[in-house]
Amino acid sequence: MHRPTTALLAAALTLSLATVATAQWPDVPDALANTRGPGYYFAVWKILLLLVPFWLWVNTADWVGRDAAIHSEKTGLTTDVWNPLFVFAFFFAFMLLGLGIPIFFAGFAVATLTYIGLLSAYVVQRNAKVRPDDRVFTAAHIKRWFSELGKKKEKEFRKSAWEYGAKVDFLGQSGDKTVDRGNLITARQSPVFIPAKELMADAINMRAEKILMDFTAEAVAIQYMIDGMWHGAAPKVHEKDPLNREMGDAILAIYKKICNLNPADRRSRQEGKMQVTFQEKKHDISLMSQGTPTGERVLLTFLPVVKTPPTLEELGMREVLRNRLKEALTARGNLVVFCAMPADGLTATWVAALRASDRFVRDYITIQDVAKLEPEVENVESGVKFNAAAGETPMKVLPQALLKQPEVLCIPEIADGEALKVIIQQAIEDERKGIVSLRAKEAVEGVLRLLMLKPDPERFAKVLGAVVNQRLVRKLCDACREAFQPAPDVLQRLGIPPGKVNVLYREKQPLPPGVEPPKPKKGDPPLICPKCKGIGYYGRTAIFEVLMVDDKFREAIVRQPKIEVLRQVARQSGNWNLQEEGVLLLAQGVTSFTELQRVLKM
Repeated sequence: MHRPTTALLAAALTLSLATVATAQWPDVPDALANTRGPGYYFAVWKILLLLVPFWLWVNTADWVGRDAAIHSEKTGLTTDVWNPLFVFAFFFAFMLLGLGIPIFFAGFAVATLTYIGLLSAYVVQRNAKVRPDDRVFTAAHIKRWFSELGKKKEKEFRKSAWEYGAKVDFLGQSGDKTVDRGNLITARQSPVFIPAKELMADAINMRAEKILMDFTAEAVAIQYMIDGMWHGAAPKVHEKDPLNREMGDAILAIYKKICNLNPADRRSRQEGKMQVTFQEKKHDISLMSQGTPTGERVLLTFLPVVKTPPTLEELGMREVLRNRLKEALTARGNLVVFCAMPADGLTATWVAALRASDRFVRDYITIQDVAKLEPEVENVESGVKFNAAAGETPMKVLPQALLKQPEVLCIPEIADGEALKVIIQQAIEDERKGIVSLRAKEAVEGVLRLLMLKPDPERFAKVLGAVVNQRLVRKLCDACREAFQPAPDVLQRLGIPPGKVNVLYREKQPLPPGVEPPKPKKGDPPLICPKCKGIGYYGRTAIFEVLMVDDKFREAIVRQPKIEVLRQVARQSGNWNLQEEGVLLLAQGVTSFTELQRVLKM
């Protein structure tokens, strides 16, 4: 586009220079009209100086034309307006004023200032309406320009329409690369492919773990699950139009196509997978859709792809508890149990515990359901699988696993009493270790649930070494949390000794009804926290209880396997429960009393 503009400006400059040169010839009589004059009527240094703003003007006009065409939908700045502006400003400021003013430097200054003013007007309007990383002539842009100065640049090509917007890359996960590539090419042809990318970028920027899309006959409602809690969302997916039902339908069709599903089917249950890359981070996303009486409900679940899983310390386990667990994991001939409620991070703890074990000096083998595979851990064999959906149990493959002579048997989500009996037998007779997991609210409940699988109580109690239970709790945002002085009776109920804690922390409190926020002054913090986006919490940590089994607890398992009795004996043996561990996080300012009440039902 814009080569005609460049040519027009070049022609104008040639004509103007010729006019100036002719005007500089002295008057001569007609008799001498054919006599060559003295020559050299051009001021070469002035021409060279004029070429600088001319070169800048031509290249700037070309860039503005291309940039306006690319970003016109976002900025509203069109080539129909800015191309004529630059051309006619050139004629007026450069040719008429710059070359017409008798004083050269005055004309030169007018032309230069007109160029700077026109460029500044375009840049200011443009930068106000594009994403921060797309802004030009900012400190970051200039720094980046200087850093790339002198480097060999690849040939630039004009972007395709689907390449604009948020820098989000999709990848299908159907298992057939050819099909995935074809689906992605088809999805890119949609006019709302950019809004589909913007929705993903917004969700990831908000740290969403899930997106819930509820379609009704007239609208689509969006919710994000952030740190285990649902929040209403209003993502800005388009510069002009809000997210409506029509746009939501088209975005969902794109997601379904990439996941190799049927976009036209809005009634049946469908499940698919894709991978999204944004800000150099990858997320595996599972999509599940189901028709409803009023429309359709869609759930997208995000699983970050990490090179190194978090450690027990990073998950929130205190050093004293890590040391106790390590002692139990390195012992021989015992059973270590991990338990938690659904969505409370049991898989992450299972992986972290195996990574913290002595798997490099002993042979570990995992027996698991093909439908519930745990992440692989280096030096832990995970090839022994059974299919629970087909009626199989761990006992179908356990003899095969034992032929490999493992020293440690791992069974996540154990629900087979026969397999538990074999693990107990192996621990007693061959000093093999057993590591299992299951769902339970607390450690003693985990013990009782294992007893419900009907193992011999005495043999079970003899090999039981430790039980780990956990809950996930949101962490207060350290950028906006508020300190307050709790009442003495509150500290007493929490079991915090007098004088130990002067203040507790809570999420930023909203203003009372009817109270207007004060007008912000220079230096005041923003009304909405930029870190947590006004939620008050940022990230989660786990509350762990590590129940170390001693002889008193083993005796209670055999004689009085009741939850209240086991709780009392565990406490007498020096084990802290979830509430006590949670209060410690509260005293440290990690979380709030409100959050502990929500998670632990205190």
